[in-house]
Amino acid sequence: MLGSRISLVALMVAAAPALQARAQETLPDIDIIAAAPEAGAGIEKSKVPTNPITTKRGDLDRDRALVITDTLQRRNASVSIVDVAGNPFQPDLTYRGFTASSVPGTPQGLAVYQDGVRINEAFGDVVNFDLIPTVAIANSELVSGNPLFGLNALGGALTLEMKNGFTWQGYELEGRGGSYGRRYSAAQIGQQFGDFAIYSAFEALGDSGWRKRSGSELLRGYVDLGYKGDKTEFHLNYTGATTRLGAAAATPVEMIQRDYGSVYTTPQSSTNELHFINLKGAYQATNTLKFNGNFYYRDYQQAHVDGNIADMETCSSKAFVCQDNDPFIGNVPTNAQRRLIGPNGLQIPASVLAGGLPATIDYSRTHSNSYGGAIQGTYDEKIADFKNKLIVGGSFDRQFTDFRGYSELGILQGDFGVTSTGLQYFNSVPEGGFQPSSVFARNLYYGVYALDTLDLTDNLTLTAGLRFNSAEITLYDRLGVRLNSDKSYQRVNPVAGLTYTFIPEFTVYGNYSEANRAPTALENGCADANHPCTIDSFLVADPPLKQVVTRSGEIGFRGTHDIGPDHGRLEWKVDIFRAVNSDDIVSLPSNVIQGRGYFANVGATRRQGVEAGVAWRNDQLSLYADYALIDATFRSAFDVQSESNPYADANGLIHVRPGNVMPGVPRHRVKLGFDYFITPEWKLGADYIFTSGVRLRGDESNLDKPLPSWGVVNLKTSYKVTENVEIYALAQNLFDRRYYTFGTYFDNSGNATASAGGFTNPRTYVPGAPVSVYGGVKVKF
Repeated sequence: MLGSRISLVALMVAAAPALQARAQETLPDIDIIAAAPEAGAGIEKSKVPTNPITTKRGDLDRDRALVITDTLQRRNASVSIVDVAGNPFQPDLTYRGFTASSVPGTPQGLAVYQDGVRINEAFGDVVNFDLIPTVAIANSELVSGNPLFGLNALGGALTLEMKNGFTWQGYELEGRGGSYGRRYSAAQIGQQFGDFAIYSAFEALGDSGWRKRSGSELLRGYVDLGYKGDKTEFHLNYTGATTRLGAAAATPVEMIQRDYGSVYTTPQSSTNELHFINLKGAYQATNTLKFNGNFYYRDYQQAHVDGNIADMETCSSKAFVCQDNDPFIGNVPTNAQRRLIGPNGLQIPASVLAGGLPATIDYSRTHSNSYGGAIQGTYDEKIADFKNKLIVGGSFDRQFTDFRGYSELGILQGDFGVTSTGLQYFNSVPEGGFQPSSVFARNLYYGVYALDTLDLTDNLTLTAGLRFNSAEITLYDRLGVRLNSDKSYQRVNPVAGLTYTFIPEFTVYGNYSEANRAPTALENGCADANHPCTIDSFLVADPPLKQVVTRSGEIGFRGTHDIGPDHGRLEWKVDIFRAVNSDDIVSLPSNVIQGRGYFANVGATRRQGVEAGVAWRNDQLSLYADYALIDATFRSAFDVQSESNPYADANGLIHVRPGNVMPGVPRHRVKLGFDYFITPEWKLGADYIFTSGVRLRGDESNLDKPLPSWGVVNLKTSYKVTENVEIYALAQNLFDRRYYTFGTYFDNSGNATASAGGFTNPRTYVPGAPVSVYGGVKVKF
């Protein structure tokens, strides 16, 4: 079966027109790929035993990217973007079925580095792409199968190299506006003064949002001060950002059919703030020995507000507000125990609802401080006439997090907005699920690693290495002892690979690696099925989880070939990969209370597939085509509470079996595009993105139908008025295709939904953005 798929892919590659091309720019070929988190340790691409994805500044400029994921999803079929939060600046980046997400509670499988610092946040390992100044990114690399990138690099690592005054010089201003109130401005300056240089960039963005109450505001800045001597180079840089993001999330399908931009419950928003200082340096001790290192401090704050329809109603007596009217938990009478308790310790009277339906507004605040550093040495010297490069390094990270969460009683409005009564509440028993939280988390991570690249012959290269990871995670409960824990995790992860270059235009490779992820404080603090939590807010119980271990392998071949006298070049690649997780951690819905959940180790999961692509470019035209088949499945049996799934059993359970497809991971993806210079000043480009439908979250047993497949066309054009002035226009989803990127279920049987006329379909979707048009101008000095 797999052989037939490979043959089909090979045939497709041979017939496809091109991949990852560049029009007219005479950029050098990408020769060096990061082999470790710190700079200065790259190896030639022809010797890399995996299939790295490189994004240059020109790629971001051509796509007019506001978040780096904009370009990654358009040009690489192995990458998909899922808007779980329903906000374009808060994406989930999925690569080969592994995710880097900004949504707390999403199991993280990708490490993200900015100038050598891992920026997965301390609490939950989330990645906030909205806090990265996109205009200041010089280039990026997405690499797989390399455990040197430490924790979370299960599926790979995304490294971001930022600009500085030595590599980018001049002045640039940009402004943009368009659909749904989009307004964007950016400014950057880079100057070198002898051995010193300065670079500074600033971005401001406002967007009203195409869905109701989903507007966003972003302010991002970056400053780098640099010194470069004969043997030394130092950079002190600062990243600052503040963002407010409306999170529209999933909406019942019947509401979307009536109004495509509707939102189920509001308010839903996140406010993020970042201050990040990084000092990095390099010292060339000899011609063959180089040292790199960094030391950083990172301060991150998030405030999250989420209005929800609540699992509560007036009690049978009609005098008070109860979580529900279930007469028993087990064999224990609970009608009185389930009554909600207010801040004065008294039961909340039903009169505060003024005849309205009860709802809830959940608040959480996270404040993390992190500091750490790394040092790395690179020794590039022959061994017995064999060319050899040895990389040795180590890192440590110290992280502290203050987390607080609570709920306020609200009243549901006719438009599904929730207004607060101002009353904080909780249940008189922990099983009620509405307990406030106040915890302090402390993480200590450190690791040491070594990687050696040895040329056994002029054509054959061996790469082998190890990384030792240690994670100590401590949780203190300020409101009691329920959450107190102190866990440590250690592991040694190996990597080994071979590349063989038959001719300069044709290389084959193979690689095996292992990586691990320690459970976060958020996951360990919400890991009890009997004490569930609001996944992105509350912690209520703490049996510790096992760490996740991934064993990965891939083989492939790639090459280039110059065609014709007009500077034409053909590039192509084929890669087959497999990654198996043991003790994988997933978030599961609660069987205690609707809308809550918990984390659990569910056994093995597997992600395997094929990547293939070709590209062709010359001075006037570039074409690319990319395809990925990703088969992401559960390999262990377990049960999931999914009461709203219409195929659940009488107890509200679905039964996951080995071979069931994991939700949210599309099986097929195709990316096609071109850039064409109509005249030397006027460029036109377009791309097409096709994604097969994904399974809904809550349908891990694959009994329900998946979301429909979808494809969108994007168009772009630019014109150079003068050498220094460029105008451009973008059209996204040109043909206004209606599609959905994520789906799950909701309880459509409660009083709140019945009051709005009732919903017969429990499916909820996150709709994709409709057609939108933007125009802008860029001025360079």
